[in-house]
Amino acid sequence: MIAGPGLLVAAVGMFWFATLEPDSSYAGHLMPAMFVTALGLGMSFVPMTLGAVSGVSHEDTGVASALLNTAQQIGGALGLAVLSTVSTSVADDKLPEAAGALYRGLAAKDSALVAEAGDALTHGYTMAFAAAAGMFLAALVVTALAVNAGKQRHVEGAAPVHMG
Repeated sequence: MIAGPGLLVAAVGMFWFATLEPDSSYAGHLMPAMFVTALGLGMSFVPMTLGAVSGVSHEDTGVASALLNTAQQIGGALGLAVLSTVSTSVADDKLPEAAGALYRGLAAKDSALVAEAGDALTHGYTMAFAAAAGMFLAALVVTALAVNAGKQRHVEGAAPVHMG
């Protein structure tokens, strides 16, 4: 299964994002990290989808697919909420109300405040990207355990698990 290596590649992409600096370029830093992350996610989503519906009886595949899609939607929303909270909390620890400070600095043409807010926000984003990489690595561990548990069940001669 290539889901595990895909999650590892996605984690590498997220760690790459975690090295952003306020003066990082799009072509030299952001775009390559996006390609690496997208490659990893592409390598993992399809095998995970196939793994989620394999071994499910024909009449239950719709339910299994719906459960998978629901879990993906809830996971995406929950992950975004957690990572946004991490980013905002870390940035605000460095500069209270960092996003507001950026807007105030831009409006007042205060380059020092803009730079300070940019540093704080970048620090917050990089910590959120590092947390996302940690989530991918945790998913890798869960995937490895689930695949090995399935192999163990198969080796012991147990019948595949069916929903219903």
